[in-house]
Amino acid sequence: MSDSLFAIARSGLDVERTRMEVIAQNLANAGAARPAKEGAYVPLRLVSGPQAATFADALEQGGAAASPAFRGTQVYGLENVNTPPRLVYEPSNPVADKDGYVAYPGIDHAGEMTLMVQTLRVYEANAVMYNAARSMFMRALDLGGNS
Repeated sequence: MSDSLFAIARSGLDVERTRMEVIAQNLANAGAARPAKEGAYVPLRLVSGPQAATFADALEQGGAAASPAFRGTQVYGLENVNTPPRLVYEPSNPVADKDGYVAYPGIDHAGEMTLMVQTLRVYEANAVMYNAARSMFMRALDLGGNS
């Protein structure tokens, strides 16, 4: 079970780090201008979930977190956020189309920042869990060595 506690915390840390990278990529491309006919950068979302033998097997076992079927969390993939590009009339921009429009990604800055804070909190919770498990095991080793 000790390996599973550390593996679960580590998987959570890995997923949230990857989620933070996707959010950073979205924010970095928020001002990327492209010709309107090519379309703007498409924001992405990380899709994650439980890492189990199969999710149905985990549910059959009662869905308990201590169940051997659960091994933490994993990244299932990335999906596009279907927001329309923001067309801005900038006829002097070098990438403007013949009508003078430039396509910018339809990124919600406040939403991205909120998701970033939420991701940071989940990352911190996984780090606390990892450190608490490590402290408990170190204390158990100390107690075992004194007997």
